[in-house]
Amino acid sequence: MYQLFNKAVQTIKTIDQSHPVALCNGDLQFLNIIGKECNDYDIFGTNIYRGNSFGNAFDRVKNEFRKPLLMTEFGSDAFNTFTKNEDAAYQAQCLKKNWKEIYENAPGLGKSENCLGGFTFQFSDGWWKFNQTLNLDVHDVTASWSNGGYLNDYSKNENNMNEEWFGICAKGPTDKSGHYFLYPREAYYTLKNIHELNPLKEGTTLDLIHKHFDNK
Repeated sequence: MYQLFNKAVQTIKTIDQSHPVALCNGDLQFLNIIGKECNDYDIFGTNIYRGNSFGNAFDRVKNEFRKPLLMTEFGSDAFNTFTKNEDAAYQAQCLKKNWKEIYENAPGLGKSENCLGGFTFQFSDGWWKFNQTLNLDVHDVTASWSNGGYLNDYSKNENNMNEEWFGICAKGPTDKSGHYFLYPREAYYTLKNIHELNPLKEGTTLDLIHKHFDNK
């Protein structure tokens, strides 16, 4: 499969050599194979959900694939399966720590220096995600998968991830005309403040990044 992916990027580059081409992978699965078979890619993208830290992702990609790293999808749900209530504070905390690591590992700052940035998942809640064709007007609270990285509501062998609660904005009910309101959660304002700092701006240092995040 990864050989096929690399053939695809080779074909793309015969048409357009002016844009970088990225691979979007599930976490770091099969990174050893990707390192052998996908050398024509310019960027390693990963959909990665590890809770409040990406762990060894930056160093592993730097050492095993030697391409810039892009977090193509990451985030935290805003629902606690223990309390059966919204947990917007935990979501904001996770995203803040995730973005701090992304900033710290930007080029020129002395750590892995291989991270291009990331895409927070997601802007607003998706009320369709559990069952997908049923109860589309209901904000479902059923946890559909388990992830030990999210310690606020993790219990072994129990699902704790709520697919319909990943928005940094909560979605209100849809009215008869198909419209709905969005309600910014704590994470929305946290990210708004975080992104006031450009880690690639000349003069930015790790110390400046740490002070910036400590104040947000």
